[in-house]
Amino acid sequence: MSDPVDAKSKIVRSNNSNTLEEKPSHLKLVVSNHTPVQAASDAFQPTASNAGFSVKVCSRGHQLYEMSIQDPFHDLECDLILDIEKGADETKVVCHFPAILSESNKFLEEDETLYGTIMIQFQMNVLEQLFMFCTNRNASQLTIYMDDAQAEGFGIYQDFLVHCDDTLTENREQTEMVISTDRKVFGKWCSFMKKTKREFEQDLWREQRFNPAIRRYLKSRAHG
Repeated sequence: MSDPVDAKSKIVRSNNSNTLEEKPSHLKLVVSNHTPVQAASDAFQPTASNAGFSVKVCSRGHQLYEMSIQDPFHDLECDLILDIEKGADETKVVCHFPAILSESNKFLEEDETLYGTIMIQFQMNVLEQLFMFCTNRNASQLTIYMDDAQAEGFGIYQDFLVHCDDTLTENREQTEMVISTDRKVFGKWCSFMKKTKREFEQDLWREQRFNPAIRRYLKSRAHG
């Protein structure tokens, strides 16, 4: 499946990175500001939609929670187990990132580029919920474990990583990512997420002129 994210945005693994630095965007997108583009007479302005997106958090034991996220409009869902680790000086949240369920996804069948864009936006929504979970519980750090194949798709978030490396978990070798979740970083994340989604929206808006699958998607979402 083609990836709308540039290959240069793959994660740079480093054991010595301990600070958050401002870096240029690595997105393979060239966009204008978020204004309607002149097009045919039946054109409409795309708007980001979270219609049907839902989040449910349940306690599963002492400092153990399950976060269930569903996006029925896009046929996507995932369940995350979150473990809160309280230390003497700080609180951390550990998350084993699951595979996102998308069996018989109607958008994958329509167009792979469209599906890839939808997946990344869903991924960002999931990470936003993880940030909120951490800040609401005064956790200063989020540690995510995922398979190497999943980690490759997280390259656009490298500016938020304070640590990324391969590690051996109970069952297998995985990628460990550590993200600071203090309120200053959360504010930067919200700005990044808003900017990135706007760029994706503009990209879809341009592509719909030549791609009937994307055009149908935008119209169905506008009337959904």
